Amino acid sequence: MTIYLRGRFTEAYKDAKPMNFMGRILPEYFTATFFVIDNDGIKVKQDNFKKFKTWTVELLLRTTKAETVDVVQIQVRGSKTYQGHAIFTTEPDKRDNYGTLHARHLNALHENRPLFISYAVTTCLQLTKYKGERSGRHVWTSLEEVEDVPGDELNRIADEVKKWSYTKIDGTFLQTFADRYRKHVEEGDKTPIKTLRTLYYPDKSLKHVQAYATKCRKKGLLPDAPGGKNSPIRKKRQGKEKRK
Repeated sequence: MTIYLRGRFTEAYKDAKPMNFMGRILPEYFTATFFVIDNDGIKVKQDNFKKFKTWTVELLLRTTKAETVDVVQIQVRGSKTYQGHAIFTTEPDKRDNYGTLHARHLNALHENRPLFISYAVTTCLQLTKYKGERSGRHVWTSLEEVEDVPGDELNRIADEVKKWSYTKIDGTFLQTFADRYRKHVEEGDKTPIKTLRTLYYPDKSLKHVQAYATKCRKKGLLPDAPGGKNSPIRKKRQGKEKRK
């Protein structure tokens, strides 16, 4: 499921310790708020994006000594009328007239969890600056202008964060793996395990990636593979034929 962001905001927790993170500094604890277009499956285009409402995701994150970022808390709020959000802002939206929270909001969050975390990290790197005081107090300031972090460095960090976010073998991971596997087989790939390892899991062995496929089959996310072959994937029909 594709998500479309209207804006994102990050803020360091008061007195949060500075933590080394891939050559940069992140607060040990920080929040990230996302304003997401509630398009409900409709394609978002330049001439229609303003008509959609906005739903909100609020994350509390923790930077670890191992230079990973963990989610401590997630809060999701239902849709509300779009009032305009700047992509880079130092003021979160504090209005409380949230509408009904739908299952599609939760589905979008879980399917795109690594993406939300990567956006949170890269936005925090750009919008917060650390300044230690002689008293030992940790001070973080939100910047009016974007911090000068090279684009290629931000992309590299975002890719690493997304990779780490999938280290937990949960339902979201397995569903994503199954979707990727199915897509490559539908496109005629005869060695989907090798392809998936190369594209998405280069730090894993072929045997390890094969184990992911086995887990997906046991959970019913992929068809059984007869004789050690690839799972047989049927191409989706464009439309159902009408019965006479």
